[in-house]
Amino acid sequence: MTLLHLSYVSRLGPDTSMAELLDEIGHFRAKNLAAGISGCIAFEGDRIMQILEGPTASVNALFQTIRDDPRHVEVIELERKTIEAVSFRDWGMVRRPIADVVFLSQLT
Repeated sequence: MTLLHLSYVSRLGPDTSMAELLDEIGHFRAKNLAAGISGCIAFEGDRIMQILEGPTASVNALFQTIRDDPRHVEVIELERKTIEAVSFRDWGMVRRPIADVVFLSQLT
């Protein structure tokens, strides 16, 4: 199975609050883990940065969903690369400071 590491940044859509998004994090984490996707996410102001890792087809499908989601605007893909193993296997979709996510994205 081919694994993909993908990182991106976006901004919250105009009709979405950070509180609203944070209320749904547990749901997103469970759904991602069920699809074999792990990674980490960071929030700063209205900016979001996320690393997604997992089966290529699953990560691509999730990223397309994110790009189409009105809760995300100005979605910019930062990095996409094939990996041999995920770095966040048991993390689910852990929340970290944005500087940590930038650092972690460079380690894989």
